[in-house]
Amino acid sequence: MTAQLPTAQSPSPEESPGPPWTEAALRPYALAVGAIAVVQGVVIGALGAAGYFYLDDVDFSADGAKHPLNWDYLTLPVNVHLTPGLRLVYWLIAHYAPYDNGATVLGRVLVQALATALMGYLLAQLAGPGRAATLGLGLYAFSPLLVPSLLSLSSGASLVPLHVGVLVLLVMHVRYEATRQLKYAVFGALGGWFALLFWEQAVLSFALAPLLTLLYLTAGGVRARLAAVLRSWPAWLLYAAPVVLFFGYFLHGPYGSSSSMPHPGDIWSLAWDGWLHALGPSLVGGPWTWFSIDNVYYSAAAPGLVVTVCGQLAALVLSVLAVYRNGFSALRAWILPATALFGTSILLAAGRFEFIGTFLARNFHYWTAASISLVLGVVLLTVRIDPAAVAARGRSGLWAADDPAPQSRIEVVKPISAGLALVVAAYAVSYGTTIGRFEHRWVQNPIRGYLTTAIDDLRATTASGPIAIYDNYAPVTVATLIQGNRRVSEIFRPVEHELPNDIAWDDVALPLYLFGPEGDLVKARFVEEASSVDKPGVFCPHPLRGVGSVTMKLDKAVTRWDSFARLDYLAQTPTEVTVRLANENTTFAPRRNGTPVLTAGAYRSLLLGTPNRGFDRVVVSSVNPDAVVCVSVKAGSPVPAL
Repeated sequence: MTAQLPTAQSPSPEESPGPPWTEAALRPYALAVGAIAVVQGVVIGALGAAGYFYLDDVDFSADGAKHPLNWDYLTLPVNVHLTPGLRLVYWLIAHYAPYDNGATVLGRVLVQALATALMGYLLAQLAGPGRAATLGLGLYAFSPLLVPSLLSLSSGASLVPLHVGVLVLLVMHVRYEATRQLKYAVFGALGGWFALLFWEQAVLSFALAPLLTLLYLTAGGVRARLAAVLRSWPAWLLYAAPVVLFFGYFLHGPYGSSSSMPHPGDIWSLAWDGWLHALGPSLVGGPWTWFSIDNVYYSAAAPGLVVTVCGQLAALVLSVLAVYRNGFSALRAWILPATALFGTSILLAAGRFEFIGTFLARNFHYWTAASISLVLGVVLLTVRIDPAAVAARGRSGLWAADDPAPQSRIEVVKPISAGLALVVAAYAVSYGTTIGRFEHRWVQNPIRGYLTTAIDDLRATTASGPIAIYDNYAPVTVATLIQGNRRVSEIFRPVEHELPNDIAWDDVALPLYLFGPEGDLVKARFVEEASSVDKPGVFCPHPLRGVGSVTMKLDKAVTRWDSFARLDYLAQTPTEVTVRLANENTTFAPRRNGTPVLTAGAYRSLLLGTPNRGFDRVVVSSVNPDAVVCVSVKAGSPVPAL
């Protein structure tokens, strides 16, 4: 039996209006695109609902809750990246759907459905709305390269909009080349700009536009193709504008991390490892197996020998069949994924390679955007593209109004062969194995249990009235040492506005509570570890009178960074003071109550949280000439009350 690959059908190049959208929506290809998007949404929704917010999600949500929505916030570096779009997403989450996993999953499903529809349209523009485009869309929608980034909110919130922007760029570029109407190039530039706002890696996809013009949207020899590329210079200028503006701002800001040029050997190592263990296995639904270390639940690809070899064989078989069908010129399709492969490797080599090495190439977060190039390469490899037919579809849409479909405008779809059905079924099993094993580790993320327990307890406890909570560190499973928001006041800031009553942090005037290691909110008591050296038999051993300072040395130094000082005082008149903690030759302010007004008339206390430092004395100063205050200090930490 001779292997047959699908070919693009060539509609009349004459421009004609498209059919009404209701008729176009009932075309078999349109129905197939809708079915693929729905099934993909069900898969993503089911997997995402079982997951939850992860480390970066907690950190970024906390940032969104404590900043106003302005340019300064939107341009805060995300690690070393400039991602205003990502910052906007987390601001909206923090203010309107804090720690609402269902809402974020729905958002990812809907935006990915838009990306899938755009990919379906692009493939139909290039290959025609037939079997090749349908199979290519299935390869895109169910690519393992997408799944980890769709399940992780921090990845999905940047990469899914990136896909939308890049696909808008490419769809509009095909229309521009077909019509020469500059408005389509403007729309394409806006799509590319939108993608850049979510991650600078989108710049690699801008290269796909001139490559499509050179390789597939133009007929003739090399000279004719180069002339066509030069003739489209208005589009290149428009596409360059957002790139220049974005990276001009990027290079003049606190972004980027590499101080040296990437080494060619490093680039090659990353590209080879990325192809061998990420892109290649994804062609057959791999990698099947994943790797992660303790306390890390976003796994990296760890394909075995079998799936690695299968991935390379798949690429080889596709290439051989393409050459057999369309000649050696068909192999030019591999230029598209190769551009993404080496472009991504250059960016990785210039970034975190010196710290992580080629292991970066196993992280699908960095290859999700490459799935567009990879799928385009596979489809264009197997289909003979007719530039005139592409131009006709670019001018008139995928279906011309004067080209009615038979049988009441519903097309007859040829059934796929038994061999092709077997390949699709094998891929589905492989894909299911891959995502199932990733999900198995992903749902072990302990943050879900901690946050859901804590938020439920907060709502129940504050229903009875305002409370106070010790502002200590969250467990490292929720907030690691490298995160900017590690304290519970920062982590739970997004949900405070939804609680029945207010929360005060480090306030002894209210019942004090403490978050346990599992997120349970329990009543707390203060355990003394050190105290100021008092004078026996003296009523006011540390007086503060008028303008001046009093230094209270502890009987032993407090070395734990996450500890508290409790300032006990009796003031004759309301007095504003300055409180500082000290350790050896360093003086520093506490996290809160650094310049309190001491209330007069009764013994009272203030809690002074240490800002990640030990201390051995407390200094209280006043500039009030009428100040008369007795003070003393105890240092320690909170524990659950018995």
